[in-house]
Amino acid sequence: MNAPAPHPDYEVVIGLEVHAQLATRSKLFSAAPVAYGGEPNTSVSPVCLALPGVLPVLNRRAVELAIRAGLAVHGEVRLHSVFARKNYFYPDLPKGYQISQFEEPVIAGGWLDIAVDGPEPYTKRVRLTRIHMEEDAGKSIHAGDATHVDLDRAGVPLLEIVSEPELRSPAEASAYLRTLRSVLRYIDVSEADMERGHFRCDVNVSLRPHGSEALGTRTEVKNLNSFKSVQAALEAEIERQAELLDAGGEVVQATMAFDPDTGLTRVLRLKENADDYRYFPDPDLVPLQLSEAQIEAVRAELPELADARCERFQSEHGLSEYDARGLTASRALADFFEAAARHHGQAKPVANWVLRDVQRALSDLGLEIEEAAVRPEALADLVDAVENGRTTAQSARGLVPELVQTGGDPLAWIRERGLEAVSDEGVLEKTVAAVMKDNPEDVERVRAGEAKVLNFLMGQVMKQTGGKANPKAVRELLAARISGS
Repeated sequence: MNAPAPHPDYEVVIGLEVHAQLATRSKLFSAAPVAYGGEPNTSVSPVCLALPGVLPVLNRRAVELAIRAGLAVHGEVRLHSVFARKNYFYPDLPKGYQISQFEEPVIAGGWLDIAVDGPEPYTKRVRLTRIHMEEDAGKSIHAGDATHVDLDRAGVPLLEIVSEPELRSPAEASAYLRTLRSVLRYIDVSEADMERGHFRCDVNVSLRPHGSEALGTRTEVKNLNSFKSVQAALEAEIERQAELLDAGGEVVQATMAFDPDTGLTRVLRLKENADDYRYFPDPDLVPLQLSEAQIEAVRAELPELADARCERFQSEHGLSEYDARGLTASRALADFFEAAARHHGQAKPVANWVLRDVQRALSDLGLEIEEAAVRPEALADLVDAVENGRTTAQSARGLVPELVQTGGDPLAWIRERGLEAVSDEGVLEKTVAAVMKDNPEDVERVRAGEAKVLNFLMGQVMKQTGGKANPKAVRELLAARISGS
């Protein structure tokens, strides 16, 4: 492994705290719905509002999803865990405390293997400290001199996933977040929609001299909700701390904010420690007791995970590791590929079209595969039409964006739009003869053994036929005419 060195004088130490919203219909301790987009303060209940005399009741589905996440990241699902009160005071926290877990979380340990891109790509195992359940707070909306409070988010179930401080660069942090988000979506634990705040990150970062074992003083940059902002915030905070240390100053433990407009971090407040929150077990909630049978029941419902599916795609379909990882980046994409491959009968050509053309169309249209209109069978039919010479790859590629956006029958489009490949031997003979006559020097280069030049001549034939010539027939005709004339 070749870990990057983002600063020449210091080793960067990064730990991440990710808050992922659980995919439940109701909140963590009440029957109030998890909903957005309506009038403020309508998805609430007496529990969310902390009215006198109410008691929290734990959401069973949230517990099942927490267990599912723990199993997927190789963590220890603890049979005994405790909910605690985390005391602090903000207008959007009506109780004056947040129900969370601290000393006894539901999941202990675990790990994720991440793939870090770069000039020299490498993989790295990142250990997890814990995963615990907690409720979200409401939202403060500042408008001029007034502050409005919307409690629709109050009580929404979250998982907080805490990594060990083992990340050493913004690139590693970004790779970790992408991997974790993919895992959570793969197992239907969270939609992890970053734009809607379903997947948020606090980054802890410190610097220490290369070779030092002691950790430096850390700062925490709060509430980052995109991969780009995490990377930019880390780069800015690393630079700020390095400049401070170079000048002989000291880093003060603090909570920071990142301003994407200036590209700088700024101090929000001096960092609280756990003692400041006065954690103590919530007297309204009994400890959570799980059984081995409950854990095994959740394990039995887990889908095939991405790593296992990646290995199977390589062994079963003969794909490269690179292609298999691309296809298993999301569960929906892997499902789409397998359905298309089954319909077509061969995996490799379908994989090429999914990874190249379908993915490009999805990116251009701003869609995920599960939002696309294309059916796996339709893509398989299109690939087959290219392979059997009914149409050309060029014509087929022109259909993919429309197929992704609107769906439809590509075979009917080929027929109706005149996209059938030209295979008529008489037509192709005339075009090949004309191209050879216009390019005598290139014909001689092919005869001399420069096989690649044949591709240029093929391109000229395709150009003269408007891209409709059957490539296989063109290649055979050219080769025959050049070798025999």
